[in-house]
Amino acid sequence: MVFMYSKVDLAKYPFTKEAQKYIESLSLDIDDLISTEYSPVLRRGVERIIEALESGYVSYRGNAFVELLSFPIARLFVESLGDEYLRRRYAVAESKRADKLLAKEEDAKLINIVRETFGWDIKKALQRAGGRFYEYKLRVTNYLTFAPYFQDRYWKLVNRVLDEGYVYLRKMDVARLVSEAVKWRLMEKKGKPPDLPPEMKEMVNTIRIKLEDQKIDRGIDEGISEVSRESFPPCISKMLSEILAGRNISHHARFALTSFLINVGLSVDEVIQIFSNVPDFDENLTRYQVEHIAGITGGGTKYTPPACNTLRTYGLCEKNELCESINHPLSYYRNSLRIRQKDE
Repeated sequence: MVFMYSKVDLAKYPFTKEAQKYIESLSLDIDDLISTEYSPVLRRGVERIIEALESGYVSYRGNAFVELLSFPIARLFVESLGDEYLRRRYAVAESKRADKLLAKEEDAKLINIVRETFGWDIKKALQRAGGRFYEYKLRVTNYLTFAPYFQDRYWKLVNRVLDEGYVYLRKMDVARLVSEAVKWRLMEKKGKPPDLPPEMKEMVNTIRIKLEDQKIDRGIDEGISEVSRESFPPCISKMLSEILAGRNISHHARFALTSFLINVGLSVDEVIQIFSNVPDFDENLTRYQVEHIAGITGGGTKYTPPACNTLRTYGLCEKNELCESINHPLSYYRNSLRIRQKDE
């Protein structure tokens, strides 16, 4: 069965495959967008970003055509500025909007979005357990892709209702997971943006001024304070993916991953949450180990991850071209961030 989306649906959920196909079908280029006809679209693109900066949430407006086309425009402006703080804040704001809208969506449409856009195995289900009524079931591997990022114990796999490889969920749970997927998708860098015409550069400059003012107000320093998962070295990315998939990794890998995450800015609680879905998870033991590596307990020494030579000895090395000139995971991370910033 082919699910038909209205233009309003596409405007509400511009991250869907269907919305992207519709936008591509218009065959618009930069010169088209700076015409008077598309002025409301450009203004709304700026407004989406300003809303994200000011309130941390992107509203949904009534004009479906403007609302839909302003989404890729806002993304273009964000990428043109190339600021990690802005990219993260915009992604979070759009994800909050998606969460709110999806939580009120009809079942068939919600399931179709989850299946077609994200490729998740989700089904309608009626299940009552633990005083709660569940309406959906999601394949556990899909669940574990994003649930570990949530801090609340509610999301831990040991606290969920499972049956034959599926996790039972309420509508609000599905909406929250999808919104997290939207956030991570929007935080991915798409490559070097095109050169913008003067009209668009002026709009980008308006956003830049707002961004700089907010950074000053919030005391946010330039540099690598914002954690960028895209800049992780391939060895760390593989370890993290294994953990998020609910698989065990070796003791050496756990130490390398934990020490790396602590040193790039994650908190102890965030690291513990990442490890919470491995089969042998013990919260008290994990907290002790993470706090020891972070230098909170023990002798007060904050550990750094092993050098690349040591990781190779343990069989944990995963190489790409950048690795050829790097001898430490943290050096890779800093260099990768600088390269991304330079490219931007």
